[in-house]
Amino acid sequence: MNRFSMNTFLGRVVAVVSLFSVSTLYAASGNSSDVLKYIPADTPYAFASTEAMPDKLADKLEPKMDEILKAYQRVLRHVMAEQLVKMSSEEGGAEDAEQFRAATEELLNLMSLEGVRGAGIDSDSAFALYGNGLLPVMRIELTDPDLFDAALERVEEKAGEALPIGETDGEAYKYISAGALNLIIATVDEQLVVTAVPASYDESQVALAIGVKQPRRSLKKSKSLRSIQKEYGYSAYFTGFVDHKRIAETFTGGASDMDRQLFAAIEFQPPELTDTCTAEVMQMADVAPRMVFGYTTVSADVIESSMIVEVREDIAAGLASIPAVVPGLGTDPGGFMSIGFGLDPLALRKFYEVQLDAMEADPYECELFADLQAGVASGREALNQPIPPVVYSFRGFVANIVNIDGVDFDKGTLPESLDASLLVAVENAESLIAMVAMMDPQIAALNLLPDGKPVKLELAQLAGIADEAFAALSNNALAVSLGEGAESNSADMLVADGVEPAPFMSMNMDAARYYAMIGESMASESMETDGGEPMPKAVSKALSDLMVVSGSMYERMSVDVRFTGRGVEIDGRMLLSE
Repeated sequence: MNRFSMNTFLGRVVAVVSLFSVSTLYAASGNSSDVLKYIPADTPYAFASTEAMPDKLADKLEPKMDEILKAYQRVLRHVMAEQLVKMSSEEGGAEDAEQFRAATEELLNLMSLEGVRGAGIDSDSAFALYGNGLLPVMRIELTDPDLFDAALERVEEKAGEALPIGETDGEAYKYISAGALNLIIATVDEQLVVTAVPASYDESQVALAIGVKQPRRSLKKSKSLRSIQKEYGYSAYFTGFVDHKRIAETFTGGASDMDRQLFAAIEFQPPELTDTCTAEVMQMADVAPRMVFGYTTVSADVIESSMIVEVREDIAAGLASIPAVVPGLGTDPGGFMSIGFGLDPLALRKFYEVQLDAMEADPYECELFADLQAGVASGREALNQPIPPVVYSFRGFVANIVNIDGVDFDKGTLPESLDASLLVAVENAESLIAMVAMMDPQIAALNLLPDGKPVKLELAQLAGIADEAFAALSNNALAVSLGEGAESNSADMLVADGVEPAPFMSMNMDAARYYAMIGESMASESMETDGGEPMPKAVSKALSDLMVVSGSMYERMSVDVRFTGRGVEIDGRMLLSE
């Protein structure tokens, strides 16, 4: 074959497997901790699922996953149709086009729960993604390796081209040669293994990469994931980490033989660092040495997760002083979407000053950080500039969109109707309003007092999107509400409870409606391909359907960002649809 190659199809096979592995993040078989014995204890990153999901959750998710896979299938069918037309139009391209069609159809048959299960991947399959050095390895437990091998062979047969076969320690594997790298696909110990390795790897290194040989010290023996689970309350449904210090060491003279061969294969030469630069790079890595994440709650109704960037104790303490309590921030008022943040500008200034003090007391000497060190002087200059007192009075805002209709993202027009509220938290809010009133007669005429009582707004700018508009003022906040229930909403926002410890940022949304709105926009907009050509309507419609189907899995989503003594914490909550 000339224009049509198995490389194209292997990429798609890997994509299918990777897609299904997303669903397996929710589950793993009961004995799946065995996947950890193949992961080196010094891996720079690892994500693994080592416990089977609750049956009720599996029963709820599987039909949705099947819909999503089939939606992807429809998108790819449209892409395939376009490719077939291009291939057929070329001289002698009819045969290539037919092979492309047959192989792609075989591949698309995998894109359903029935298809992936027919390839030996089940919803209870164990899953792990980790680094063999820097290079990623994906490992998925198979119900029957022969099923996956047969599925791959069917794709090869339809494509009219078989992948080359390698062997290590008596174990056969298939691979795609991509110049200096080989993409390996192997079934080892009843697990599917997909990884990339330098073509220069010897048989022993390939054996370790695909798990024919196990590392001397594994993640299972070190119990690192179990320690993370115990420390942060993560479940075995999904836990992972990224070791920033280990990655930094790889680029500062501590690269393993495997990574040195990778650098040679991709013609990358890490910078030669002085001892001073090496020490300062590692000092920088110590500021945020690791990121961990995992599921904290998994049930048929809700999935809760968190991601934590661990931060050095003194930096974490400074960051923790920045958030401020804002009425309603961190709670879910319902409706379409709410978003907001809270901070104490004076605490932020003090935190910044402390960092400048530290860099003056112990300046960076490495040339890599020359611009950062030079920024100390400009930072001091910025802090010495006069800042209006109202800036230090600001505490944050909360915007709550209950309902929004008639938005045209393509044209960028205002919505036809809007039911929403905005609260701006500011110390001594009455003084702020008095200052604004001096510049705007309309604001002065409102006669807003810090008594929490709503005052009707008669503003022509709002007439086109809301029937009613009200504002209310308290000692520490101003609230403005539009649309249905505006009068009571403006007053209620002022007295809404704040959450302590205060989040830095919080967002809540009706996930199904949000995805549907994005999908509707995709279907109506004039989308373009990566090449800048207009995207066929059939393709944009298929993508739109995919967004709607994806959103149907969820009822509501929320994200909270907090600064704590542990570092930067991002907590997520997904309320699943019935």
